[in-house]
Amino acid sequence: MRRLCIAALLAAAGVFLAPAAAWAHAELVSSDPGYGDRLSNPPGEVRLEFSGAMELTGARITLQRRDAGTVEALHPALASPDRHLVSVPLPPRMPDGAYTMTWFFLGNDGHLMGGDVVFQVGEPAAVAPAPQAAAALKRPSPVAVRAPKRPGRTLAVTTPQAIVRVVDYVSLAILIGGGFFLARVWPDGTGERRAQQLLWWALPASAAATLLNFGLTAAGLRGAGALHALDPSVMGAVLGTRFSRVMAIRAMFLGLGFVTLTMLRLGHDRAVRARWWQALAGVAAGGVLLTHALLGHASSEGPAARVALFVHLAGVAVWLGGLVYLAAVVLPRRRPEELRVLLPRFSALAFTAVSALVLAGAAMVLRVAPRVTELPQTGYGRVLLLKLGFVALLLASARQARTFTERRLVAGAIRMRPLLLAVGVELVLAVVILSSTAVLAGRVPPSTRPTANVASTLKGP
Repeated sequence: MRRLCIAALLAAAGVFLAPAAAWAHAELVSSDPGYGDRLSNPPGEVRLEFSGAMELTGARITLQRRDAGTVEALHPALASPDRHLVSVPLPPRMPDGAYTMTWFFLGNDGHLMGGDVVFQVGEPAAVAPAPQAAAALKRPSPVAVRAPKRPGRTLAVTTPQAIVRVVDYVSLAILIGGGFFLARVWPDGTGERRAQQLLWWALPASAAATLLNFGLTAAGLRGAGALHALDPSVMGAVLGTRFSRVMAIRAMFLGLGFVTLTMLRLGHDRAVRARWWQALAGVAAGGVLLTHALLGHASSEGPAARVALFVHLAGVAVWLGGLVYLAAVVLPRRRPEELRVLLPRFSALAFTAVSALVLAGAAMVLRVAPRVTELPQTGYGRVLLLKLGFVALLLASARQARTFTERRLVAGAIRMRPLLLAVGVELVLAVVILSSTAVLAGRVPPSTRPTANVASTLKGP
């Protein structure tokens, strides 16, 4: 049973990550001058055009001339009302030579992104344009941008931030799905010590993950290492941004969740059956999920995309959180009479949750690739199709195994082995989905790829 619980936690993280992988970060569309340009006179500014709105608070931009040891900090400004165009004034009287302007911004969706623009002033000698830029030089319009090698200290926050996000997603699945399981399926379970412990472990874990995610994002923007994530001077780099405001709202809803759990501990089944408690828990859970939708990749895709992401997240939390409670709390009790009551209730709840998340997921897939025929033509699309196949297999096997088990319960042939097998199959398939989701997270969806004359830019963690 312990192995099943571990697998359930991995499944919660994997499927919870699915919507995040389905949306693209804001990307650099073009720059002027472009990568590899040779200019007879020094430009007065560099213009960067992005596919999404940008935050300038905490932005880090430097300019360095080749064979010169000094690195000069630059100060950007927004150049369009939609915040997609950024102007970076350059210093006056720039001597001839090869220059590299390296930039790091925080996107409006809360993701760190960076890149560089290399150009030559005066007689061409030091810089040869990249292959992508060579073709673009024939065009008068802004040209291609090359993804740079990221500074080591900034790269150092990527893996810790990914781990922190997994902890956050797992905690939310247990917290929201577990609370829903107790309220709608098993109110008497509030008196079970393990049921309450899971909730009280999940809440501080989610709060800690929220704080660390905030600090790691700031550390990446400042070019600091992960060990400086909780340094107040580093965290101040993102204060005042949309990201910081949404994260503050998330912390407030987590605080409301603390109040809700305290009342549950005091009132047990009386509290969980009360409509006022259910309403309070619903506000706390919905608020936390809403902040994820506001900061996710769908944040710049409009209200419909945010609603689809919210529904998807809620469905995943209810389904997988309930599955974790079934595996970690209910099944170890080995009470056949209890299972006869709880299993049909959870099956009905899981069917509704899965239906909602599948419909919302379908809407997001259509957003990523309006024409399904486009999917096999890209690496992202092929991995996504593979993942969707595993999801279909997961749903089919779960439905068949659950139906078989319910028939045995109704017939009075109480055997734990078929039920354990049903839960185990769901968890194993969900772990496979986790692997495909991890691959998707590093790929760019077809609908957001740059045009043919623009090279792909570096995306943030």
